[in-house]
Amino acid sequence: MSGIATFGLALLISFLSAAGLYLSAKFMAPKGKKTKEKMMVYACGENYPAEKFQFRLEQVYYAVFFTILETAGFLIFTSAFANPLYGGIFVVFATIAAVLVLYRR
Repeated sequence: MSGIATFGLALLISFLSAAGLYLSAKFMAPKGKKTKEKMMVYACGENYPAEKFQFRLEQVYYAVFFTILETAGFLIFTSAFANPLYGGIFVVFATIAAVLVLYRR
């Protein structure tokens, strides 16, 4: 068997195993009933009213920027063993993406 056929067979077996486990657990799991008490918010036995959650989007921009720069550094390191042109092209695109992310604010 070639390497791709072996990989495809392993991928198919893994997918079928995961699907089989998921479906068997879905049929064997106990079915609960949704009651009013079960759907209420619970906080250590106290009646706690739900509040609106304020999400700060500024931190997401920094996380995306950090991810772009970390990926660029990793690809530059690994492209040292291959054609450096690919690493350079990625750095250019990563810089453009980082600038666009930071200036969207």
